[in-house]
Amino acid sequence: MHEKLDVKSAKIRGNKTLYAIALILTLTMTMAIVTSLPTAKAVVIPTYLLLSVAPNPVGVGQIVYVNAFLSKPTATMGGSATANAGDRYEKITVDIVQPDGTKKTLGPFTADTTGGTWASFVPTKTGNYALQAFYPGQTLTYGTTYNGSIMMPSVSAKVTLIVQENPIAEYGGGPAEPTGYWSRPIYAVNYAWAKLGGNWLGLGAPSFATTGMYDAVGNFQPYSPAPNTGHILWTKPTAFGGQVGEPYRADQSSQYTSTSIVINHWEPIIIYGILYYNHYPTVNSVPTSWVAVDLRTGQTLWTTKPGITGDELLRYGQVFTFKTVQEYGSTPLLWSVPRTGATTLRIYDPMTGAYMAEITNASNLAMIADYSPTSMEQGTLLGWYTIGGNLTLWNSTKAIAYPNGFDYPRTQIRIGRDAKPSGSINWSAGIQWSVPIATKVGSVTITSGALSIAARTPEVILLRSAPTYAPNVQQGFMISAGYDAITGKLLWGPINQTIPEYEDFAQMATNDGVNVMHNKDSNEAYGYSLTTGEQLWGPVKLIGNAWSTICRGGLIAYGKVYIWDYGGYVNALDLQTGQIKWTWSPRSAGYNTPYGIWPLWHFGTGSIADGKLFLSEGKMYDPPLSTGCQRLAINCTDGTLVWSILSYGGRSPGAIADGFLVEWNSYDCQIYTFGKGQTATSISASPKISVHSSSVLIEGMVTDESPGTKDSDREARFPNGVPAVSDASISDWMEYVYMQQLKPTNATGVTVHLTALDPNGNTQEIGTVTSDASGMFKKMWTPPVPGEYTVIASFEGSESYYASYAETAIGVSAAPAASPTATATPTPTAAPTVTPVPTASPSPAPQPEAGPSTDMYIIAAAAAVIIAAVAAAAVFLRKHK
Repeated sequence: MHEKLDVKSAKIRGNKTLYAIALILTLTMTMAIVTSLPTAKAVVIPTYLLLSVAPNPVGVGQIVYVNAFLSKPTATMGGSATANAGDRYEKITVDIVQPDGTKKTLGPFTADTTGGTWASFVPTKTGNYALQAFYPGQTLTYGTTYNGSIMMPSVSAKVTLIVQENPIAEYGGGPAEPTGYWSRPIYAVNYAWAKLGGNWLGLGAPSFATTGMYDAVGNFQPYSPAPNTGHILWTKPTAFGGQVGEPYRADQSSQYTSTSIVINHWEPIIIYGILYYNHYPTVNSVPTSWVAVDLRTGQTLWTTKPGITGDELLRYGQVFTFKTVQEYGSTPLLWSVPRTGATTLRIYDPMTGAYMAEITNASNLAMIADYSPTSMEQGTLLGWYTIGGNLTLWNSTKAIAYPNGFDYPRTQIRIGRDAKPSGSINWSAGIQWSVPIATKVGSVTITSGALSIAARTPEVILLRSAPTYAPNVQQGFMISAGYDAITGKLLWGPINQTIPEYEDFAQMATNDGVNVMHNKDSNEAYGYSLTTGEQLWGPVKLIGNAWSTICRGGLIAYGKVYIWDYGGYVNALDLQTGQIKWTWSPRSAGYNTPYGIWPLWHFGTGSIADGKLFLSEGKMYDPPLSTGCQRLAINCTDGTLVWSILSYGGRSPGAIADGFLVEWNSYDCQIYTFGKGQTATSISASPKISVHSSSVLIEGMVTDESPGTKDSDREARFPNGVPAVSDASISDWMEYVYMQQLKPTNATGVTVHLTALDPNGNTQEIGTVTSDASGMFKKMWTPPVPGEYTVIASFEGSESYYASYAETAIGVSAAPAASPTATATPTPTAAPTVTPVPTASPSPAPQPEAGPSTDMYIIAAAAAVIIAAVAAAAVFLRKHK
């Protein structure tokens, strides 16, 4: 029975190659290079087979790593850990004798260039397992010097594996993901934190733009949280924006230009929590610099001229994982294209903007990053294009890491040079394959035009030919074919399919195994299988209005296709059935727009992340710049509004990474970054020292400490800090704080939890209070016992803010004793003269709350007389002994 490496059964996150890598590094550092062998071919060389089984002991059901390796590489490998040719040890097996005496075998395996193999298995019974490795020997065939040499067989020592009932402890992978503020770098062993991150690489470009889309599929970002409110972290101007001022007209078309499709403004790329963009401060499409900005703070990290030529545009971001037998890790890169022409791609260091390498004779393609879990180079950029009647795949890793050329199966560990690209590399070095495009439907030659790429997904490349009588007027049929995105194999087609004749039938969205088409004239949608090309559903009449036929956009995510249109409608359809699951209807705009509603812009500018569809109301290029447009965040599950805020953001998609949404607002030509912000809570109590049974006043503030609140404008307007407000008030409040809108009259603050630690170490619940629109909270409280107290105000955070707390101290003294109540002494009728005995005045002592009675004073006086008499008698007796 043969078994292969089963990484899916691993219970320790991130340990798939832990033992293998440890072994490989050990071998790389310690193996002896065979340099003293004789030059004769027929050399008999002894071998030494070793076996490692770990962890040992281990629990039932836990993964066991098995490494069988030779003490040195074969002679023809020459001891090189990076050699890519030569003989490797073959047919290595590992026998496992289980506690019940049955045997299973792992392998046979072929060793890597260091002489090592790795495998795993999961024991299902307790007891002792006996493992032993076997190498049958072989005759070398590579090269000339050692061709024909004989590698002798060898057998490892037996290893006893102890399997116990209880599992052994596993490394937890660092702390759980944080609920509070976090920043990069994420510590390497904090595996649970990986879900917080995410990049926005600009692998596609919206219409009229250079970069800024998530990738060639669209703007679905599945790897990052996204904000649940419209809280603004910071803003940053990129050019003059907003109203010019008199004597210029103050209307909807006189602002500093911000909606042009011929003048570039801002297009996002995000890597490692850093926003990169071409800076266009003037009215043209020539950037003056590249800018790198910290996504959390808005701080500019560096600026540089636009590439080494001074006339380049940022095009892609990339982070790719690189693994060889001795090198591994992830490498970030920035890619540029010439502003005019597209013959050279250049690569830059995202940390500094320094030049690294270039790809000559290149194509400027929309690409997809290969994130498949079986890929040994996750993050490889893959670009498909047609040329010379062929469908061609270009692979960035093949170009920059393997210039000599290697096959690209996703599971193969390949040996290449350093992961750092350098020098000048021809585009052709990255061509993975090029296959002929089919030219016939069955036996009939396609005469309506060659098939071209209609859509790209990580699994299937869709090719189509749809002839027209005139622009956007179809002839009533289309020819389609599907090709495997990784191998280039023809999966189905070409097939001839009937479509509505004389109508505008076009691509809408493609992903998750379904291609969605749309008839713009009738506002109907159709679904087709990417696996077979067959029609799945449709036509489905979408809900809309007259303006819905002007233009529309679409994205696929979470088992639905979301189609939005110029009429302001969004229809969410089940991807497999076409059933409309929900519809978003536009708000009435009155006279704010020429349409009575606020239209929704598309052209590649909608985006999806974390269960939310982000869209921009408004339009580009022709006037007016309508008032009242908003950025919408719509729940992808039910179509409800999650949040919205005043914004005209259709120039580029909202980019989502690290839990933030970044957009560019045409109302003022500023970058806006949305996400959770830091807060500060303050607290004081008065009086600081009070008397028991009296009350103290607890008061304080909760303020927004986001970076944007610290700029000169906010500090001038809010000298005491920007108050933190409730999630329900946040959008209107942010418009007031950052967009010069009216202060909301109904804003509410945040909830603050008040507690105290009393003198006995017990927690006293004081209660909860809500701050007001100035950020202040207050509460009267009576401490229960005398002593020292620590009073704590805790803001537990919200969807808009991270938590914060503050402490103060108060003292409570015991209540002072009340003065004794005076009583009248009756005058005796007759009394003998008594000489009082003098006594010392007692020390003051705490008094009870009620004054002492007269009887108590009489008893005390009598006792004093008796004590004095006894003392005098004692003195007398001593003197007369």
